[in-house]
Amino acid sequence: MGANFTSLSRSNMKRPIKIDSQLLSSLKILSNILKDDGSILERHVLLKNNWCTATNGILSIGEPIVEDLIAAPNGLLMREALAKCGTSFSITQLPHTLEIKGGRFKAVIPCIPPEDLQGAFPDPPVASLDDRLKVSLVAVAPLALDENSVVTASVLIHNGTVTATDRKVIIQHFHGIDLPPNLTLPKTLIEPLINNTKKLVGFGYSKSSCTFHYEDKSWIKTQHFAEQWPDINKILDRKINAHNIPEDFYNAIDALEKFSEDGFVRCMSNKMLSHDEERKGANYEVYGLPQGPTLNIKQMKVIKPLIKTVDFLVPHNGNHMMMMFMGDGVRGAVAGRI
Repeated sequence: MGANFTSLSRSNMKRPIKIDSQLLSSLKILSNILKDDGSILERHVLLKNNWCTATNGILSIGEPIVEDLIAAPNGLLMREALAKCGTSFSITQLPHTLEIKGGRFKAVIPCIPPEDLQGAFPDPPVASLDDRLKVSLVAVAPLALDENSVVTASVLIHNGTVTATDRKVIIQHFHGIDLPPNLTLPKTLIEPLINNTKKLVGFGYSKSSCTFHYEDKSWIKTQHFAEQWPDINKILDRKINAHNIPEDFYNAIDALEKFSEDGFVRCMSNKMLSHDEERKGANYEVYGLPQGPTLNIKQMKVIKPLIKTVDFLVPHNGNHMMMMFMGDGVRGAVAGRI
């Protein structure tokens, strides 16, 4: 019993530890990969060697902290407790729990043995990185997450670009950073990476994973898929006759959306319709609109922040047509219904 007590006292058993908001900020970042009802991995964080780390088996996050604790608390509960304490609070380590107290508030956070959590470690940085990558990820992020295939569950980092698709829309954004080719990364990486407001400074890489390093030494690590994407340049490198998007294009979509019964609008020469016939629903005059394409309203809204020029009628696979668009550092394609 004495030996156990001595061991715990080194971990600050019953000794209040004054902390600042750094730990709370770190837990907010780690919360991106934690779940209330998840597995042990998805509920707990590891506090050790002045680091706070979490992993869900695919993504791992590491944050440097000032606290010298060795514990594996429930991460979301600990975040909630620290958020309730205000600016002045303390942590006391007890067997199997952490006691957090601030003002009149006190919470007891359950812990599991630290050895039950496998520590996560980053790939050492091998290349420089900056926030241009975040800009590209923000551009492709709106595409829906579909885990039925690697292509729809991932983003492709290749030749200075990031590409995402849901098999109906492709968005490719140029960031210009020299990174290893054909990196197929899970789309679940996007949210925690872009939600972290710290600056990206470095990139680490291995056969099965890669790590994004921030200016304060924190990092986020992800596994990458072994399966490769098909050659998307066959779609995106087509010759197009692009023009500025018609001035009233999105005004028309907004005006017709509630009248469309199937989620599509139809394009006639200089006019957009909610139905196949002008006698039904509603229509809106759009000068410069070509005759022919039928467009999915949700897809048009996804690309709205990106699109500047467009070719509505690009031949694709025989008699099929698609819409191709370009913007600032971005290009893409939308499957059409003609």
